[in-house]
Amino acid sequence: MAIKPPTTAAAKGKAKPPVSKNRKAAAPPPPPTGTAPSGKGKTAVKKFNVEEWDTTNEGKRILIYGDTGIGKSSLAFLAPKPVFLGLDEGAGELRHPITGEKPKRIPGLETFTDVRQAMQQVEIFDPFETVIVDTVTILQGWAEPFVVRTIPTESNVMVQNIVGYGYNKGYKHLYNVMKGPLADADELIRRGKHVIWIAQTGLFNVPNPGGSDYLREGPRLHADKQWSIEALYCEWANYILRINYFNTVVKDKRVSGSTDRAVFVQPELHFRAKTRTPWN
Repeated sequence: MAIKPPTTAAAKGKAKPPVSKNRKAAAPPPPPTGTAPSGKGKTAVKKFNVEEWDTTNEGKRILIYGDTGIGKSSLAFLAPKPVFLGLDEGAGELRHPITGEKPKRIPGLETFTDVRQAMQQVEIFDPFETVIVDTVTILQGWAEPFVVRTIPTESNVMVQNIVGYGYNKGYKHLYNVMKGPLADADELIRRGKHVIWIAQTGLFNVPNPGGSDYLREGPRLHADKQWSIEALYCEWANYILRINYFNTVVKDKRVSGSTDRAVFVQPELHFRAKTRTPWN
């Protein structure tokens, strides 16, 4: 007796169509909201309260600038229990005016990365109260080769110098990189350490929408209309101390006055200065 093969739907012409390749996949889960769920279908609400803004246990944010040799490092040396991150040899000959002690320093700082790594090793600052970076003007100079060495262009090509990225793009990278040391400083400040940036003096053209542009003196850091590291560090600081000669007079294109020096803490149109302490 002949055996008949089993009858299938395909044999009868009733095969199911294949699954469409255009069939929509399941929708992805919604993005996280930033708060953890609490109970069924509920989102936890962060609770806030009001308290006194007390910074007693935090350090101070200080920026000192002035011309070379005018006494910036000497002034910073008077801060409580200071230690220098000396990026040049300028403070090596200093002696404390009261104790006669030589300054303490962290040696071996040769690159931008060295400075950041030193500032991040917070335990080495435990015996000290004040961290002095001398100078941030030099640190910015060290940041430029760091940018060139580590950041490619939008086409993933490395450049030879800061202008190789295209119009002003290199200075955007430099601006962002120079935020890093401020973050390192903020961590030290939260731990109760004062941080002092020392800078050389620079002159900057200030756009004035109400009249003619004018010149203003400030810390010598990069500044343009889009990316101003000078403004970034001035905005960060709670105290900007300008050191200059006192009672200087300009008459008939000649400068006269004494060699007495002063620390300016209140700004004027032609120079940067700042203090958060009430001034009576």
